[in-house]
Amino acid sequence: MRTFLFLLFMTFIMAAPNYSFAADDKDSSMTDKAVTVVKDNPGASVGVAACGVAVAFFPPALLICGGALAAGVGVDHVSK
Repeated sequence: MRTFLFLLFMTFIMAAPNYSFAADDKDSSMTDKAVTVVKDNPGASVGVAACGVAVAFFPPALLICGGALAAGVGVDHVSK
């Protein structure tokens, strides 16, 4: 439960700056920006998702997350 509350708190902390300023481009939403990042970096995005799932079910998996993220970044670098 403590982990869930911490993740919720961090989500609010990370999202607050995006909603506190007036947007320059009204047509661009936060979802569009997130989709663009995922399209530009598919390997790293999969690594982050795998890390989140692994930590949710087995918290000591943070050690494995480094490998998953490094592999994802490597795939992105090779594909460019």
